[in-house]
Amino acid sequence: MRAMKRSMLLDHLAQVERHIRDGERHLLRQREIVDELERHGRGNSQTTKMARDILDSFEMAQSAHLNDRARLLLALGEIA
Repeated sequence: MRAMKRSMLLDHLAQVERHIRDGERHLLRQREIVDELERHGRGNSQTTKMARDILDSFEMAQSAHLNDRARLLLALGEIA
Protein backbone atom coordinates (compact mmCIF):
# COMPACT_ATOMS: atom_id res chain seq x y z
CA MET A 1 0.00 0.00 0.00
CA ARG A 2 2.82 2.37 0.88
CA ALA A 3 4.51 1.75 -2.48
CA MET A 4 1.22 2.52 -4.27
CA LYS A 5 0.84 5.80 -2.40
CA ARG A 6 4.44 6.76 -3.15
CA SER A 7 3.95 5.90 -6.82
CA MET A 8 0.79 8.02 -6.97
CA LEU A 9 2.56 10.95 -5.29
CA LEU A 10 5.47 10.67 -7.74
CA ASP A 11 3.02 10.71 -10.66
CA HIS A 12 1.37 13.83 -9.27
CA LEU A 13 4.76 15.41 -8.68
CA ALA A 14 5.76 14.80 -12.29
CA GLN A 15 2.53 16.41 -13.45
CA VAL A 16 3.07 19.44 -11.19
CA GLU A 17 6.64 19.79 -12.45
CA ARG A 18 5.30 19.92 -16.02
CA HIS A 19 2.75 22.53 -14.99
CA ILE A 20 5.51 24.61 -13.39
CA ARG A 21 7.67 24.42 -16.53
CA ASP A 22 4.71 25.33 -18.74
CA GLY A 23 3.74 28.09 -16.33
CA GLU A 24 7.20 29.65 -16.49
CA ARG A 25 6.94 29.74 -20.28
CA HIS A 26 3.47 31.29 -20.16
CA LEU A 27 4.56 33.88 -17.59
CA LEU A 28 7.57 34.87 -19.65
CA ARG A 29 5.48 35.32 -22.79
CA GLN A 30 2.71 37.22 -21.01
CA ARG A 31 5.25 39.58 -19.43
CA GLU A 32 6.67 40.19 -22.90
CA ILE A 33 3.19 41.03 -24.19
CA VAL A 34 2.53 43.51 -21.36
CA ASP A 35 5.97 45.09 -21.81
CA GLU A 36 5.47 45.42 -25.55
CA LEU A 37 2.08 47.07 -25.12
CA GLU A 38 3.53 49.52 -22.61
CA ARG A 39 6.53 50.29 -24.85
CA HIS A 40 4.15 51.19 -27.64
CA GLY A 41 2.28 53.67 -25.46
CA ARG A 42 -0.70 51.45 -24.78
CA GLY A 43 -0.14 51.16 -21.03
CA ASN A 44 -3.59 52.52 -20.19
CA SER A 45 -5.53 50.67 -22.88
CA GLN A 46 -8.18 48.04 -22.26
CA THR A 47 -5.99 45.53 -24.09
CA THR A 48 -3.12 46.13 -21.68
CA LYS A 49 -5.47 45.86 -18.71
CA MET A 50 -6.66 42.50 -19.99
CA ALA A 51 -3.07 41.39 -20.60
CA ARG A 52 -2.19 42.35 -17.01
CA ASP A 53 -5.25 40.48 -15.71
CA ILE A 54 -4.13 37.38 -17.60
CA LEU A 55 -0.64 37.78 -16.18
CA ASP A 56 -2.11 38.00 -12.67
CA SER A 57 -4.06 34.79 -13.30
CA PHE A 58 -0.95 33.02 -14.55
CA GLU A 59 0.99 34.18 -11.49
CA MET A 60 -1.73 32.87 -9.15
CA ALA A 61 -1.80 29.53 -10.96
CA GLN A 62 1.99 29.29 -10.79
CA SER A 63 1.90 29.98 -7.07
CA ALA A 64 -0.64 27.18 -6.64
CA HIS A 65 1.59 24.80 -8.62
CA LEU A 66 4.59 25.70 -6.48
CA ASN A 67 2.55 25.12 -3.33
CA ASP A 68 1.38 21.76 -4.70
CA ARG A 69 4.97 20.75 -5.38
CA ALA A 70 6.01 21.69 -1.84
CA ARG A 71 3.09 19.72 -0.40
CA LEU A 72 3.92 16.67 -2.52
CA LEU A 73 7.61 16.79 -1.62
CA LEU A 74 6.68 16.99 2.05
CA ALA A 75 4.32 14.02 1.70
CA LEU A 76 6.98 12.03 -0.12
CA GLY A 77 9.48 12.80 2.64
CA GLU A 78 7.03 11.57 5.25
CA ILE A 79 6.61 8.15 3.62
CA ALA A 80 10.20 7.66 2.48
